[in-house]
Amino acid sequence: MRSIERFMTQVRRRETPLHARLYDFAKRLRAIHIPVIPGVHHLLYEERRLRHSLWHTFLRTLYCEPMFKTRCEQVGRNLRVIGGLPLLMGNPIRLVVGNDVTISGVTTIIGSKPIDNPILEIGSDSYIGYQVTIVTGRGVHIGQHVLIANRVYIGGDDSHPLDLSARVRNEPPLLEDVKSVWIEDGAWIGDNATILKGVRVGRGAVVAAHAVVTKDVPPHTVAAGNPARVVKELNPSEDSRNRVAEMVEANV
Repeated sequence: MRSIERFMTQVRRRETPLHARLYDFAKRLRAIHIPVIPGVHHLLYEERRLRHSLWHTFLRTLYCEPMFKTRCEQVGRNLRVIGGLPLLMGNPIRLVVGNDVTISGVTTIIGSKPIDNPILEIGSDSYIGYQVTIVTGRGVHIGQHVLIANRVYIGGDDSHPLDLSARVRNEPPLLEDVKSVWIEDGAWIGDNATILKGVRVGRGAVVAAHAVVTKDVPPHTVAAGNPARVVKELNPSEDSRNRVAEMVEANV
């Protein structure tokens, strides 16, 4: 193996005329491009897309979703776990999932160490995006019709204590520093946002991308920035309020 690596290094350095010719030949190979063959490459693309779709459907329906359901205390109909199997870490977690929920398989859910059987509730018709991390704290409560975008962090505790000596000893956070998080019905959490412990995101509120939420977000407002603050008030029509209320009531 080392002799092969040394040979490749000699080629890259063009140490001899032979190595230089091999280097030039490799460059010419890299410059070769095959033109699109009408019909053929379109067919190959669709075949690949169909094959991948069937394989992922097979994994989702026969492997990932049934295994995830075994970890749920309660799960509604039409759960979709897409792209893998969520990673469950830390203390055992009470998972309560409503109807028609979609969860990315690249999701990490961490049960807080100081709390026995912390709960994660996900209401009906809610969506959990790619690479979301949830630290349960005392409990994370996600309402109905909630949209959580990619790479969102929801932390019910700080994961480590503030005291340096306690961190060196690998101790968990103090119990009084572990809180709950509430994300109410119809809220929308944008990409890469951070929701910290003890926060309540109100009904129909929007948290902008990259916001760091350290305090409650009032209902029907937009919060942005670090730390997040209300930058806009939303005025949903009476019809939309009634529509959301009807959808929520239908799933109770």
